[in-house]
Amino acid sequence: METEYRKPWVQRHWVLMLVLSFVVMMALSLAIGLGSLYALMSSVKDTAPYREAMARVRGDAGMVQALGEPIQTKWIPLGVVEQREQGRAAFVVFLRGPRGEGSVDVQGGFESGTWHYQRLQGEAFGPPRERFDLRSAADH
Repeated sequence: METEYRKPWVQRHWVLMLVLSFVVMMALSLAIGLGSLYALMSSVKDTAPYREAMARVRGDAGMVQALGEPIQTKWIPLGVVEQREQGRAAFVVFLRGPRGEGSVDVQGGFESGTWHYQRLQGEAFGPPRERFDLRSAADH
């Protein structure tokens, strides 16, 4: 009595295995890349310029009137914050509220233990489209 030899599943479907392996590798690469980007951009939220910008946005009467309360971030901040002896901050945070959407653009420098902002501008996308200078007297 002879039993018929049957190839293993992997040998019979090697093309499918090749395609599936490629898809899995691409998905893993994409997940690792996006995860790294998200972690990098989320680190901006732990910085003093981000906290200061959000406090000034939420404390500005014009921004609150244009966006409503509560004002929340729409997505992760886009940009970079470097804090050393002389650091710099350059990022944009997209905002949303019950009445609309907007953003805050932050550009500043860190000198002598203090952040100074060359640009700290809130913008409500409207209508009407409005811009608000959120810098304090010490920043000018």
